[in-house]
Amino acid sequence: MGILNPAALPFLSLLGALVLIYLRQRTRTRIEVPSLLFWTDVPEDRVRSRRFRPDLLFFLQVLLLLLLIGGLLHPYWSRAVTETRGDRQILVFDLSASMQARENGVRRFDLALDQAKEVLHALAPRDEVMLIGIAARPKVVSGFTTDHRLVLHRLESLRPQDTGTQLELGVELALVQRDRAGRQAQVHVFTDVPSNRLSLSERQQQALTYHRVGETDDNMALASVHVYQNPFQDYSQAQAYILVRNYASRTKTAILHVALNGQAVFQEAFSLSANNTRSFSLRGFTGPGQLAVHLESEDALAVDNHALNWVAARRSTQLVLVSPVAHLHQEVRQLSQALPGVTLLSTRPEDFSAAQVSAQDVVLFHQFVPDEAVPANSLYIFPPVENALFPVLTEAADLTILDWNDEHEILHNLQYVEALPFKQARILALPSWAQVLISSKTSHGEIPLALTGERDGRRLVCLAFDLEAGNLTDSDNLTLLVLFLNALRWLRPPNPFDPQLLPVGEVFFLPTDVPLDGALLSAPQTEAQVLETDTVSLDRVGVYRVETASYRTELYANLFDEAESDIGRQTGDDTGAGHVSPGVRTSPEAVQREIPVEFGQSLYWLAALLLFAEWFYALWRSPLEGVS
Repeated sequence: MGILNPAALPFLSLLGALVLIYLRQRTRTRIEVPSLLFWTDVPEDRVRSRRFRPDLLFFLQVLLLLLLIGGLLHPYWSRAVTETRGDRQILVFDLSASMQARENGVRRFDLALDQAKEVLHALAPRDEVMLIGIAARPKVVSGFTTDHRLVLHRLESLRPQDTGTQLELGVELALVQRDRAGRQAQVHVFTDVPSNRLSLSERQQQALTYHRVGETDDNMALASVHVYQNPFQDYSQAQAYILVRNYASRTKTAILHVALNGQAVFQEAFSLSANNTRSFSLRGFTGPGQLAVHLESEDALAVDNHALNWVAARRSTQLVLVSPVAHLHQEVRQLSQALPGVTLLSTRPEDFSAAQVSAQDVVLFHQFVPDEAVPANSLYIFPPVENALFPVLTEAADLTILDWNDEHEILHNLQYVEALPFKQARILALPSWAQVLISSKTSHGEIPLALTGERDGRRLVCLAFDLEAGNLTDSDNLTLLVLFLNALRWLRPPNPFDPQLLPVGEVFFLPTDVPLDGALLSAPQTEAQVLETDTVSLDRVGVYRVETASYRTELYANLFDEAESDIGRQTGDDTGAGHVSPGVRTSPEAVQREIPVEFGQSLYWLAALLLFAEWFYALWRSPLEGVS
């Protein structure tokens, strides 16, 4: 037994209040009388004692209070019951782009949907089922429930997306749910991915019922569409490279269409042998704008036959040079004259003001770091010992390069990093917001010679070595020149009116200073809708537009994913999965557990009966007291 509402225990103090009421009733009033002769004839047992002697009415009232308080405490007694629980099933459904491939005119997604419905229809009424959808990210569509019609409705509402898949992550999520609360569950996986491509243990593989769909490999896809155009080139100098790949085991024919702002600029019919690639090169564009590429091919998967890119117009960039060295001003002026669209503003540190800089400029600080924040991307070269951004530990000479981050854009096409001149350098402590680009080693340990990062929304690059000796225009220092130009290119702010290219499946984050009030999102295959969060999930191939009162941007989402375009996947087999037909079931599980059975309501009924009994007793006692 026990109580469910211990908060009612303080009401037991009412018993003490009842005792005080009775004591108050027995307190006598002091009255002066002339004589006590009349009391001598009264027998002693007729004189009431001042001591508290509870009578039957008192006990009835105490019992009434106890019954009422007991009802408030919600008392219960435990009863053992035996329940029969059904099986637990978890359905993991692949929603990636390859599930749109057609098998004899029917999508793989629909074939898997029919198999999932068979599993649902084979469930017993007490069986619990969970539904997990997985594309770029896993999502629990429906938690464990015995409402199979609800799960069927949500299953039929699923749609394949244009993204890749993190199927292994979805399966691991299902296995975590399977082992939760000590109850096992059967995990059904509906996909076209072979089970041996999942990096799971043998025990995990045995827990899966694998439903694989799809056999055809009939697909030709756009493997990549690149527009090579550095920030200093005009659209007429841009060059587009298009790579087409045939994933089928037979020769296929296709027609490649390329349009600039809706106007056809290229078209060619071609054939491609099995498992082969072909590249196309285009240049001589007559203007800037959207470059749309379409592959006309009769294949099983259409989503990877479209891609978008952008041919940009050249725009002017102001390079602001702040240096105390006159010779460096001359070298950078020569370089700026050779870079189309770049204008140079030279100034000395004592004459510099942040008001001279706009957000679209690039600032080069040499042997100088301003105290005030600069609202532009900046390149710092050989910062002074005392500065607010880059703590200087000491100086060093004749350093050698230990390592470099060749995956960073600044070091692209830099084949001989070791050839960079380091006659004089300052040893910097790495700021928390920065990453090492090029490093060396001294007695202080590994030190950064070049670092980069973002701070307050601005890109920063710092070179710890000096350029004062005229290194930039020296023909022996081409590596340094390429490094310098790559840094300027990386620091050059993008045109806010040019679209951004992102792979489908990514999440785009709006700038932190953009208000969401009135923000509208236009996505492929959907109508414009109000944007409620600061993120945009790119689940479809095509153009996304985000518009607010003060902000507008376009996003181009493309699918270049070999794992999704290679729909044949003939190297896979499913021997590692546990194949159980939908009709096979385990024995029902009998579970014994204790359940609380409340009886507080009965106490209220007893209290009501006792109240009537007390009332009748009080009526019966009143005439007797009057007679006595």
